[in-house]
Amino acid sequence: MSIPHWKPADPRLHETLQKEQQHKSAQPLEALCRGATVVLVGQRAAGKSTLLPYAARLLGRQAPPVDLDAEIERRAGCSIRHLVERHGLARLRELERAAFSDLPLASVVAVGGGFWSTWPQLLHGCTVVEVPVSFETYRERLLADTQRPRLRPTLSLEEELRQTYAERQALHEKLPKLSWVEFCLRAEAGLRPWRVATLPPGTAEPLAFAVMAKAMGADTLELRTDLHGPGLDVAVLAQVLPLLMARRGQAVPDTWKPHAHWVDVELFDFGKEEANLVSLHATAPMPPEAAAKLWEPLPAGLLCKHVEPLGTPGEGGHLLQTQRLLKALRGEELTTTLAMGDMALPFRCLLAQNNTLDYVALPGEWRAAPGQRLLADAVREARRPRQKRRMGILGANIAHARSPQIHPQPFDRIDLPEGADVAALTEALHPFYSGFAVTSPFKRALAEGSRWPAVNTLVRTPQGWHKDNTDTAGARAVLEALGAQEVVVLGKGGVAIALEEAARQLGVALRFVCAKEAQGRCLEGAVLWTWPTHLEAPPGLRLDGARVALIAYGKPAWKLAQKIAGLGGKPCMLGATWFVAQAREQRRLWERAE
Repeated sequence: MSIPHWKPADPRLHETLQKEQQHKSAQPLEALCRGATVVLVGQRAAGKSTLLPYAARLLGRQAPPVDLDAEIERRAGCSIRHLVERHGLARLRELERAAFSDLPLASVVAVGGGFWSTWPQLLHGCTVVEVPVSFETYRERLLADTQRPRLRPTLSLEEELRQTYAERQALHEKLPKLSWVEFCLRAEAGLRPWRVATLPPGTAEPLAFAVMAKAMGADTLELRTDLHGPGLDVAVLAQVLPLLMARRGQAVPDTWKPHAHWVDVELFDFGKEEANLVSLHATAPMPPEAAAKLWEPLPAGLLCKHVEPLGTPGEGGHLLQTQRLLKALRGEELTTTLAMGDMALPFRCLLAQNNTLDYVALPGEWRAAPGQRLLADAVREARRPRQKRRMGILGANIAHARSPQIHPQPFDRIDLPEGADVAALTEALHPFYSGFAVTSPFKRALAEGSRWPAVNTLVRTPQGWHKDNTDTAGARAVLEALGAQEVVVLGKGGVAIALEEAARQLGVALRFVCAKEAQGRCLEGAVLWTWPTHLEAPPGLRLDGARVALIAYGKPAWKLAQKIAGLGGKPCMLGATWFVAQAREQRRLWERAE
């Protein structure tokens, strides 16, 4: 079985890369290259000359890139083939050395196929980038190219190609380098992972989805053969985002492959088609050493994606150890480790800090895998200066939460099932997170050990979590804004405790009314609506001229305001007032986190 390698010099792929570059400003790799000469190396016919201009644009350097073979031909006054035929291979190597030594500092250069194995000492201090090519592609291209010199004329061309490729490949594997994939990833995205958005199955407007994903910050669009049929027009999608094509059960259609930026195959399907990304989806949590062992036989230079179900929250730390082992084994910039499951999201956020790829979700109900975080949170984390503390908000159905927009980054929206064991989760996350905001339905579940019946803020201490209820600050701000001495509160959910404490401090009388009691009632004066926005109003409820404070915000609040106006009330939009007051108090507490 042949070993598949990516062929990045495929002209059709090169066109896709050029189109993508038009949409992105080049992000220099100076943090990685530090002004060094960047050298594209690899076997003959790998496509180094084709990719040379693209590499130079990624680096953002002003000097023209140098094709060393072209420079040698200029100096010799003849083609490489004629040079070798007239003066021998030794003369070519001599001119190679001289031409390379004369290059100015910080050049971007592509060298011939034999340079790397002949002159490795000349590459000290350079950033070496290997452009890979499979033997099959190497053989096919060189058999069709009559302009290249013969290296071993005493052998048949077939034998020459096999021996030269094998010998050079063995030497290349021992030499330090970046892979071409790593080089591109570092150039396009700095040190953050590439954000992968998966096209949902049955999407009526795939092009519109791709455009939206790109506008929101996605770097790549994933197409999966188990979700999308061969009739999908991938050519038009490739005009918008680079395409990651995943073989899942069925082969990647031949009509897709010319437009692939990456091709992803399962580890146990590896070899069935050419790929540059290999995935393993484990069915159960794995010991880190066992996980690493599965990846040992894979050839170097390939992206690898290791996915496991989370298991219990306490097992999440094992995945971080798996990630460290895989990075040491496979390469710092070629490894992605993912957790899956209803409570996997915070662990995916932790893993993403050192992953190559970050699989994210766009707004909506569908997720390509349980545990994905929203694309907006990943973008926000990358755009704002990162703090030492990682924080998040815990709740159910919190896609609308605005906490990440006001708090320092990173701040994760951790959306959980309503019955999640949130106490076990926060215990497992104590070493990794400095604080949490807590919202419905977990305020009471996390209150154990505190003076509050319900809490909305956790702050890390050496002894565990300090638990508080900063909703009291929000409740006080809302009651002050209402300016009434008596307030009817519709509902008695998680915010009731904060309201009672704030009312006690302000001397305000509260009267709580449940949904059943509100049926057929007509309320006047000052009213505070605390029922969830998705619940219908009790039958027969009227709000004749009542000032009704809303503590929801965003689109749900405006929909609720229309409902209240229809009942005869005058909505007071105080959600932002509550939110800002309690958030300020949260930030004050989090600043003291250990």
